[in-house]
Amino acid sequence: MKVTLNLKKLVNDGSITKDEAKRLLQLAKKNESSHAFSVLVIFALIAVALGLIGLNSELYARIISSIYNVVGSQGLHILALVLVWFGSYQTKSGFLAGIGAFIILSLLGGSSLYSHASYFIAIREPALTVLIFMALALGGLLLSKKLEYDDERLVLIFSRACLIIVNMAFWIGSLWGSKLGTNIDVPKELFSIGWAIGLVAVGWWGAKDGRRFVVNTSSVFGSIHFYTQWFENLGASPGSLFVAGLIALGILYGLREYNKKF
Repeated sequence: MKVTLNLKKLVNDGSITKDEAKRLLQLAKKNESSHAFSVLVIFALIAVALGLIGLNSELYARIISSIYNVVGSQGLHILALVLVWFGSYQTKSGFLAGIGAFIILSLLGGSSLYSHASYFIAIREPALTVLIFMALALGGLLLSKKLEYDDERLVLIFSRACLIIVNMAFWIGSLWGSKLGTNIDVPKELFSIGWAIGLVAVGWWGAKDGRRFVVNTSSVFGSIHFYTQWFENLGASPGSLFVAGLIALGILYGLREYNKKF
């Protein structure tokens, strides 16, 4: 678990010495430099891969088509997932670890689309997605506690990506409902109530356990949930916008005060 400290305040309070603060600051700078370098390497590798594919796109298209003909759509997704996770483990890349969650989502029919100044996400099985990714997020959290730091970080990043997907599935389900299997209808009202309870419970656990990512994620999606239901039921009238803006300021103030503690 990462811990955020205000070194200047700790020195002023006498909790640590100036030399200790200087050493901690140097370690933090070293870690951030390594992180920035890793991000640049990832983008460089993506550019190289796209360039190679572009130089002979027909060859790569035939290779992918041949693999698809042998293993099918699901097999192709599983192969991509194995390659991504293997690359993540070998390079200790959190980016690749997180991508794995979205490959699993695509196995359930999830997809995304970009058009000019517009972004879309499709989750075709919200109920099933919530159940599967809740289990994956919880499983990743429990597994991370048994691992060393480098591997723990990768599994936690995967769990965080799963948590984001769970919230997106709840969001879509709260608008249109979903089916679980062929016969079970899950109404949108159940998604809305379950999402609200889950956000409060998970946010409270995150605050109690000192997990800032969880608290911030719960706060962001809690705001999305609130405004979605607010405008779905009240519409975008001047009065509703005014009250919603005041509530947003309150949420932002509370979130800022919480993050200042770290």
